[in-house]
Order: sequence, then structure tokens, then C-alpha cells
Amino acid sequence: MNMKRREFLKNTGILSATAALIPSLGYTAIPGNNNPATQQNFTLKGFDDEQEEYPSIVRDGSGNMWMFSLRRLSYPENSELISAFRYDGKSWIETDPVTKSEGQYESSVAACATGGKPVVAWTGIDAGSWTIKVSIFGKNGFEAPMHLRSKSGRDIEPVLIAPDKNRNWIAWENLYKGKLSICISKYENSKWSEPLVISKDENNCFNPALAEAKNGDLYVAYGYTYGYHQNIEMSIIDCRSSEIKKTIPIVIGGGFKNRINLNTKPALAFDALDRLWISYENNRNASRLDDGDNYTGDRCCAILSYQDGKVVEPEETGKWLFSGKNDHKPTFIKDINGRLYLATHCGGNFENNPHWQYRLSWLDPQKGWIDPVTILESSQKGVLIPPAVAFDKKNNMWLATCIEKRFDHDNPEKTEDIARSCLAQLTVQQLSTPKLSDKYASITFKETQVMEYLPEDKTISQLSGHPKIAGEQITVDGEVYTLVYGNLHEHSEHSPCWPAGTDGTLHEDYRFGMFSEGYDFVSFTDHGYSTTEVYWRKNLRLADFYNEPNHFVALPGMEWTLRSDPNIDGIQFGAGHYNVIFNSIEEAQKFIRNKYEIFSVYCPETNNSTMLWKLLHKKNIDCVTIPHHPADETHPVDWDVHDEKYVPVVELFQCRGNAEYPGCPREINLQRHRTTKHKRAFVNYALKEKKHKMGFIASGDHNGMGVGVAALWVKELSREGILEALKSRRCFATTGDKMVIDFRINGSITDSTAKSEKAPSLTINVKGQRELDKVDILRNSEVIKEYKITNASLLFNKTFIDENCQTQKDVLYYYIRVTQQNKEIGWSSPIWIELS
Repeated sequence: MNMKRREFLKNTGILSATAALIPSLGYTAIPGNNNPATQQNFTLKGFDDEQEEYPSIVRDGSGNMWMFSLRRLSYPENSELISAFRYDGKSWIETDPVTKSEGQYESSVAACATGGKPVVAWTGIDAGSWTIKVSIFGKNGFEAPMHLRSKSGRDIEPVLIAPDKNRNWIAWENLYKGKLSICISKYENSKWSEPLVISKDENNCFNPALAEAKNGDLYVAYGYTYGYHQNIEMSIIDCRSSEIKKTIPIVIGGGFKNRINLNTKPALAFDALDRLWISYENNRNASRLDDGDNYTGDRCCAILSYQDGKVVEPEETGKWLFSGKNDHKPTFIKDINGRLYLATHCGGNFENNPHWQYRLSWLDPQKGWIDPVTILESSQKGVLIPPAVAFDKKNNMWLATCIEKRFDHDNPEKTEDIARSCLAQLTVQQLSTPKLSDKYASITFKETQVMEYLPEDKTISQLSGHPKIAGEQITVDGEVYTLVYGNLHEHSEHSPCWPAGTDGTLHEDYRFGMFSEGYDFVSFTDHGYSTTEVYWRKNLRLADFYNEPNHFVALPGMEWTLRSDPNIDGIQFGAGHYNVIFNSIEEAQKFIRNKYEIFSVYCPETNNSTMLWKLLHKKNIDCVTIPHHPADETHPVDWDVHDEKYVPVVELFQCRGNAEYPGCPREINLQRHRTTKHKRAFVNYALKEKKHKMGFIASGDHNGMGVGVAALWVKELSREGILEALKSRRCFATTGDKMVIDFRINGSITDSTAKSEKAPSLTINVKGQRELDKVDILRNSEVIKEYKITNASLLFNKTFIDENCQTQKDVLYYYIRVTQQNKEIGWSSPIWIELS
């Protein structure tokens, strides 16, 4: 294929020059006698309309250095290539791409055996089919890819090792009917074996890591779900029979007695003495836990070894080699002498350094594992990029990564009508390698604690961890509705509000919602102003991957965000935060502004809420816009403007608290949250004074999975079914527990306005997830009746006749509020009454 070769800009010696050329990244040479330091670095030019992702770097059998990445082509192509680059001793040169044609690709990885040729694998998407593709370098470049398919479902996230020039192993994840399993195949004698599947009944297996022993046996470490938790185990696969010989638990549970314990991203490697080392992420150091789920705060990475049938840890340094710095995605690398290194992507912290960096430790033959040092330090938040490290034939270390280069309408480099965007620029740097001894001293090991706390359903905190519940059903006027639960407001790493990793990757967040919270549907609503076109493309791709109607629904979504001007006395015109939930990928693609960005508050077409709705009407986009935290001190909603079509519901409760009315229960849910002084920002003003008809949902926000649930009565579990229920206001909200609330007036449910010639009859049917405490009936957002429940029951059924309804003027609506003994709350949507 015809392709214009791009060039690399080389910077050597003067780090300040690098910082000037690349203002979004500052390289740091760490002082010290034996620590790696930058020798030279290169950045890819000609990326203005595209970007590279998933960098990987290898050394081939001839000593040449290769680098590979996923190249997202400029919109509206909606396609990718797998790029290839080779180091010629002076600079990096772009070669023919691995893929001979453009296509829809994700998750590229590469490997190369000593004395071998590079092997590249990736996920290919074709007409809704997700498969693994692998290409091996041959006499005439990269050969046509081989397709590796599971028997059913969708495949993603390949992991590749090349232990021998004639043998490769690959593992990947398979999603089928809401369950993840692992597939493994071996390349030998010029063909790939039939996949071996690792699965665990109704639990899920994911994040495989591979290492081959000297006898050819394959060691596979992987995460698996256990209730709300994620554990790690390892299987040994016989090299001859390809059968599992043994399965070893590596970590079960964690440091939390009443929270979800997460153990993820295992890594494996044998050292020069043939000792097997294991690393993984753990959330035991998480902070700000009142926000919600356990992606908040610091991660730490363990270092363990498997010897003589036991899981052990170094006695001197202990288990937690990378501790307290928010380290993610541990990655083992070997130099040309077989010495072992461990690198992490460190996401920064909430206190004084929210920007990410790469950290490195190595197994010193004389001293054991060295305290981690920083080898690269950025000035960026946001996306987690796994370390891509390899050693050249002179034993210099090479690190490939991507940096974000931001630009807007004030950027002199851009003349297009760009409001605000950024692109990721591929960069690679060469570092010195620590001088290490060839003689190995002995390391003393002790048996590690494999099992820690595994809180059960009754002891886990109210903030996270909820069981999957089979949908209740009701029949109204011959139509059957099923109750489903989910979250329509959550952020991923693409919203760089907090340190990198604290919002989780899209994969992590989908899986937390599916497996730890038992959701039926989720929408990830990253901020529009930080969602570039290429990030939007990835968001939509993964929404399609996880979307399996009747099992789990992933909806495209984004957050439109306008903070009210703090310098004015009132609420700014058109201010507020709205989650835009789209009916389909096709509808979401209408929200792309140009090849750089999607519409956001920075665009003149959508710079306030009325302009947002005007655009949606003009483009006829099928979606809903859901206002959230309307009574927040710094983000109040302007209820004086409204669009009945696009705002059928409001997010009444989320991790910050309840916006029902001033002084309402759980108005402040977080200690750091403050409500607005403007009473007209609360929901009761919108309903009663402005007469906006909106249903109620709850959801999470940043790290809020488990805090706030949207419950919907749907005709079908699909994207169309979710949107139809929202537009019809057949929904209710809870603070997290999965209650059942069936509220009707004169037989009408919440998608209609009830007619009444006399005092309306309110029918209440409630089932709590925990014992009920009370049920309140509210008329026009004021409590008119309280039922105290004293028998520790989960059930409440009542009919109430409101004889005093005629006292209300102009507007009349009712809803109920349910409180459990554990202080969890649920709200039905309002039902409006027309009296005749």
C-alpha cells in the first residue's frame, strides 16, 4: 500500500530542549550512581491528524530494535493500521505497516524470541465479529495475518510471548453471554494449536500473563472473580499434552475487611536462575473510599515467587515492592544477560503530584530487588499506558510511550476551527542500564500470605459490592416490564480530573460494574472537553464489545459540562452538567464535531444547555440528556431553561448527595461536598415551580460505582429498551441497594399523567434489599405521610387515599421515598395528577 513515511525528531543530551519541544512531557534523569538515565529520545512527527497507541518494542534475532503501535487514522475513516518502526543505529525509521490494509483494530502487542523474528498480534473487528489476528515477520516482511477464533463470543486483549524462535504462545480474553474466559494457543511447526480454554463455572477469568519454563511448560497467571472480589491464580500447562497439570492460588482477598478487594494485572517471568517471579496490582492502599468504588486512590504492586510448590516473598524487602505511589500494570523485562527488571506506570497521587510517571526496579544479583526509581516523569494526568521496554544488543534500555499534545483555538500551530483537543504522540527514549554483577548472592524467602480478608454480603460496606439480582416483572395494561439496574454516570481514565488510574480504564470499569456491582447496564460518560475523536472512537468500540442484549447493555455516553461562573451572584444561564446517553453507536457518531473533537461546552455550537439541545434537535440525535448534581455548590443547574424531549429524567442522587430539596435526607453524602446557596437549583424547584416533568434515577460519577443506582422497568434489555424506559420515566433511584419499587396512582405507573375525579388512590409495593425502616409519601416534594416499619420486614404494601389533594394549586405530583434500616434510600419517580 502507498504510505507516506513519517520521521522522528531526535533530541539528545539537553533535557530542557526536550521539554521545550514537547511541553506536555518533561523527561527526568534520576541522579545516582547506578540509576538509568536518558541518553537520547525521539518523537514522531507528522501526527497532526492521527495518533499512535499501544506501543510495544522488541529486539530481533539480528539485534535490530523494532517498535509497533496502533495507528488511528484521521476521521471519518474510523479505521486503523498497525504501524512498524525500525532503529537503524541512528534514528527510528518507519517501515511498511504490519497490516496490509486499513481496518478496525484494537489492542496490538508484539514479541520476539532470541534469534527470532518479530511477531505482532492484535484484535480485529469485522462486521461485528471480534477475533485475534497474528502476523509473523517473514522473508518479504510481515506475512498475511492468521486468524485465531474462539468457538463463540468476542475476543480481545491478546498477550504474546516468544520463548523460542520456532515457538510462540498467545492468550486472549473471550466474552460470551456476559462471561469472560481465557483462550490459549501455541505456535509450533508453522501452525497454531486449537485454543485451550480456562474458565471457572459462573465466575470470570481475565488479564492473562504468560511465561515458559525451561522444560517447555507454560505458566499462566490470571485474574478471576470471586463474588464481588477479584483474585489471582496460576495454572501450569503441560507442553506436550496442552493440559492443565496444576492450578495454584496466588492471592485471595486483600487488605479490606469490609470493602471489595481487587487483585489485577498479573505479570510473570523467570529470572536467570530459573526462579519464577509474579507481580500484580492490589487496591489495599486506596484512599478517599467514601467516594465509592475501589479505583480511587493508590494502587500497589506485589513481588512474589513460586518455588517448590509454594508462593513465597523475599524476606528482606517483603511483598509490596511498589507501594504507596499508585502503581499500575507491572511489566517484567529481561536484559541481554537475562537479568530481570520490573516496570510500572505510576499514576501520581491526590496530594502533591497528580501526574503519571514510569517507575523501575531490578533484581540486583547481589542485593535483591532494588527500591523503585523514576525513569520518566510527565506533566499529564489521564490515560494509563503500560510500560513498553526492551534492551538493544549493547544492553541499552529503550522505553516507548505516548504523550498528549493539547491544542485549542488559541494554538498558533492550528488554523482549523478547533475548540479544544489533543493527540497522543509516539515517543521513544534510550536509557543507560544499571551495571550489575554476574555473581548471584542467595535470597532468603518466606511463605507469603495468600488468603486475606474476603468480606461477605452481610459485612461488606454499603458503598460498593452489590449482588446480581434476577429482574422482577410487572404487567400493566397487558405489557410486561422487567426491572433492571445500572449506572448511567461514570468516568474512565479518559477524564483527566484526577491522577492517572484513579478512574480506571474502560475495561476495568466495565468489569467492575458487571461483576462487582451486578449491573445490567452501564454508560461511561467521560467529559466532552477531554474526549477527542480518537478517544470517542475507542469508547464506542468498547461499548460495542461489551454490549450483549439480554445479558448486559453498554450504552454510548458523554458528559456535557458547564460550570456556573463563580463571579456572578446567581446561576449562569444554561449552566449545569448533563450526561448525554445515546440510543446507538450511529447516533453517538453524529456528536463528532470534526476530526479532532466531539461537541463540548468549549464549542460555540454547544456552549450552553440551550445550544446543546438546539444541536441535538438539528441533527435529530436520538438520546437523552440527564442533569446531575444540580444543587452542587460549584456546579448548579439552571432550571429556568429546559427541553422536555431531551430531559425526561434527573439524576436525583449520586456520590455527592441528594438534590431532592434543601435539608433533604443525605443531602451531603461526602464530607468534601457542599450544596449551593441557591434554592432554585434543587429538584423540587424544577418540578414544582417550573413544572418540569422528570423521572428520578441515581448513578455514581467519579469512582461512584455502587453509590447510586438507576432502576428501570424495561420492555427489553437493550439500548433501545433502556432509552425507551428513560423517555417514559419508568424508573426509580436508590443510593446503592437494589430495591424494588412499584408505585402507581389510580393504576397508572410513572410514564403517564393520572386522571382523577376524586381523591387519588396511591398503591405502593416495595421490596428492600435489606430490612425496611420507613416509607414516606411526598406530595409536591413535601412529606404528607410516613409509615414506620417495626417488624424488620423486607416487604411493604399499602394503598393510600389522599383526601386533601384539592388544597394544591397549579401542579400536583406524588412520589414515595423508601428508607432501609441500613440508611440506604430509594425514590420512585413522580406521578402527576390532573384533577377534574
